[in-house]
Amino acid sequence: MTDHNRAYADACERCGQYDVIPAAAIRDGDTGIVCGYRCPNCHAVWTCGWGIVPGRTVPPEPAAADFLDRHLSALLHEQAAVNRAHKHAARRDPA
Repeated sequence: MTDHNRAYADACERCGQYDVIPAAAIRDGDTGIVCGYRCPNCHAVWTCGWGIVPGRTVPPEPAAADFLDRHLSALLHEQAAVNRAHKHAARRDPA
């Protein structure tokens, strides 16, 4: 089977630019990642969660010294924290 999205590319909702490659990603548990994107056309930023697909290259994590886009880095870390909170709340006993 051919993987048509080997790089976890996404589309920009603001301008419609296709195949935007993530600038960075953060692991989301054992089986997922949260990717951070910046549109090369309109410069919009967003995140998207993905399940890790065997054989796909996971984008690099943002290194504090090397990753210059602080807004995108903050958005990426914030979304990863929200995901962890949701998972933690879902595991709690309703009792």
